[in-house]
Amino acid sequence: MKKFLSIFCATFLLSSQVQAASGLFIGVDILHSQTRNKSDNPSTLLGPSDGAKTNANNEGYGANLGFRVDPLFLFASAEIFYERLNSSARGFNQNTSGTGPNFKINDRYGAKANLGITVLPWITPFITYGFASLKYDTDVSNRRTTPLYGVGILFDIPLTDLSIKAAYDIQKFNAHYQNGQSKTQMGVAHLGMIYTF
Repeated sequence: MKKFLSIFCATFLLSSQVQAASGLFIGVDILHSQTRNKSDNPSTLLGPSDGAKTNANNEGYGANLGFRVDPLFLFASAEIFYERLNSSARGFNQNTSGTGPNFKINDRYGAKANLGITVLPWITPFITYGFASLKYDTDVSNRRTTPLYGVGILFDIPLTDLSIKAAYDIQKFNAHYQNGQSKTQMGVAHLGMIYTF
C-alpha cells in the first residue's frame, strides 16, 4: 500500500510540473494532406462527369499562435493558424472528352480549440474542433469556410519550454465549378514543434 501511494504521489508531482507549460505559445508544423474529390454534376453535356473521382497526396507547412492552460490533469488551448497546403489533384474526366483543370487547394487559415487529459507525465492526447477558410482553384477560384475536427497527442519535453505535437484533422466542403461541383474531404497530418513562453 505504501509503495502504491509513493508511486501515485510521484506521478502526481511529475504531472504537476507540466502545469508550468501554461501560457502563450507559437508553433511550426510540417504537413501531409490527402484529398478525396468526387464530382457532383447533374449535366450530361458540360463540365466534369458525374461521380468522377480524383485523389491527391501533398506536403506543406504551417504556423500557429495560441494560449494553453493546464489545470490539474486537464489540457486546453485555443489557437489561430495558417497552413500552406500546396495540394493539387488531377482534373476530373469531362462529359465531352479529356480531363478538366487540376483541383488545387492553395492554403487555409482559421481558429481551433483543443481539449485533452494528461494520461502520463508530459503526454497528453487531445481532440480538436474549429473552423478554417481555404482557397481552392478549379475552373474558378473561390474560398470556403467550414468546420474541421481531429485528434492529436502532445509531448512536453521535460525541463524545457518545448513540446512535440502530432495531430490529424479532417475538413469537408463543396468546391464549385462553372458546371457542377466537387464534394471534397481533406485530411491533414501534422508533426510540429511548439514553444511556450
